[in-house]
Amino acid sequence: MSRDLKHLSARVGLIMLALGFSLLGLLSFFFHATGDLAIGPNMEQLFGYLGGSVSVFLGAVFLAVACTYWRR
Repeated sequence: MSRDLKHLSARVGLIMLALGFSLLGLLSFFFHATGDLAIGPNMEQLFGYLGGSVSVFLGAVFLAVACTYWRR
């Protein structure tokens, strides 16, 4: 495989990871689970927001890595 094709596939992979994590995090903010857990609905919402925030943060990290790799 040529070197340019390897670099292009790495760039596209990083962009797809960034978009995937960000979309997953945003979906957890928009659609809340309405289950009846023993720990209560407030804790359930808190963990949903926490997981969504971590996912959006990871999306931003992958986007920063992709931008850094793209300029290299």
